[in-house]
Amino acid sequence: MLCPNCFLQSFNGVKCATCGYEMKDGPSIEDLKLYYRLQKRYIVGRAIGAGGFAITYVAYDTVTDRKVCIKEYFPMGLAVRSANGISVQTTRQNRVEEFENGISHFIEEAHIISQMNNIAGVVSVTDCFEENGTAYYVMEYLDGVPLRQLVPEHGMELRAASGIILQAGRTLNLVHREKGYLHRDVSPENIMVLLSGRVVIIDFGSARNFFMSNSNYTITLKHGFAPIEQYSSADIQGPFTDVYGLASTYYYVLTGKVLPRATDRLTGVAYEPLSVLRPDVGEEISEIVDKALMLQPSERTQTVGEFVSALESVVSRRSCEEGFVYVSVSIDGAVQERYKIEEDKEILVGRSPKCDVVFPGCENVSKVHCKLMFDREKKQFCLEDCSTNGTYINYVKMDKDTKYYVGSQDLIILANTRYRLILGE
Repeated sequence: MLCPNCFLQSFNGVKCATCGYEMKDGPSIEDLKLYYRLQKRYIVGRAIGAGGFAITYVAYDTVTDRKVCIKEYFPMGLAVRSANGISVQTTRQNRVEEFENGISHFIEEAHIISQMNNIAGVVSVTDCFEENGTAYYVMEYLDGVPLRQLVPEHGMELRAASGIILQAGRTLNLVHREKGYLHRDVSPENIMVLLSGRVVIIDFGSARNFFMSNSNYTITLKHGFAPIEQYSSADIQGPFTDVYGLASTYYYVLTGKVLPRATDRLTGVAYEPLSVLRPDVGEEISEIVDKALMLQPSERTQTVGEFVSALESVVSRRSCEEGFVYVSVSIDGAVQERYKIEEDKEILVGRSPKCDVVFPGCENVSKVHCKLMFDREKKQFCLEDCSTNGTYINYVKMDKDTKYYVGSQDLIILANTRYRLILGE
């Protein structure tokens, strides 16, 4: 039977023998009928997300022979699924116009995203159509998780957090400069971190072209990530609006805390500078973030490009000033420990406390999992696997007892994606 998650014939109706997907509950009554074929091309699988206006499914494109995501316009409280599990209609006759306007806006969202298909850090849209009384658009399948899921209780390690935010910031800057669009909903939910390390911005449902109009914006926001100007439909918005969203996301990723909503800050609720909650980030980074989170737009960092350049400069300089090579242990996306290592000296990585770099209590990691050395002459790390469950470089399994040269940009996985080595120099 076809698996509704990986689309291989290895599903017994409850669990897939290939990908491990388990159908614990049946589909929701709102979901499109499982295995329905849209446009006689896309086989609909399981629902992977539902918001206020849409349901997102994993699907299989029979033309390109690949997994995709399909977003269906389905506004909760305004739409209902028919008894056949396929067609969609409005709940009340007097709300037909509202429903149809929503379809137009949904198609506009797909059109906006498709204009950015040449930007690697934006999810790409490949198709859009109307069917079953509603609308759909097809996106690339993103094998990863929202940034929020990777943030531990007290925040991420500075280098890892900065790397993600800088990637997202560079993408957002391109969206502003080359396409003229504001995202207006930058948050940890709308930044995806893929297993490959790629960072992708999603959900452009609130996006607007700021070159065309600076007024009459719809009020769509997330408290704690939206600046004060988004609480009014008449206030001018610009790149500085997304600066606040990106900086508040960075603040959250580093501290594990959501900022007070902008309206509460305006009435006197205190803002805690980043340096108070995370003294280790230093005053320079804290000041960059504080300026990007100023309540008044005129006092705030004006462009994402300025924010990225300032942050990148400090992060890069600090790396150079540290002047040593290090390795960090990452478990479930959170950095647990950072080790300084000497150049041209072989170190052992594994579960055993006798190793130089330790993954404590990680049963799938071998006692001595791999050997690592930083080659002074080549200025690269040299990695050798000696494990039971394998070491992977960018998801490719290493041959045992063979030396590979890797750099800080490579993804190093021990046994499975829960356990990773982060290399730095």
